[in-house]
Amino acid sequence: MTNGNWIKEPKTVANDCEVNMPWTRGLRRQAMIARRLETETRTAKITLPPMPAFMSSDITV
Repeated sequence: MTNGNWIKEPKTVANDCEVNMPWTRGLRRQAMIARRLETETRTAKITLPPMPAFMSSDITV
């Protein structure tokens, strides 16, 4: 016979957890992200090096 006592302690600990999980934060989290994006100055530019000539040439066989 199986005994359900092994699951009682993990259930108790999980129910006592007071940490807000990402899926429970919702609107508060979205507002925080929006504020951060408004105040952040984005000055970094992403640049790519030029493509090597052998990669951009037309290959005909």
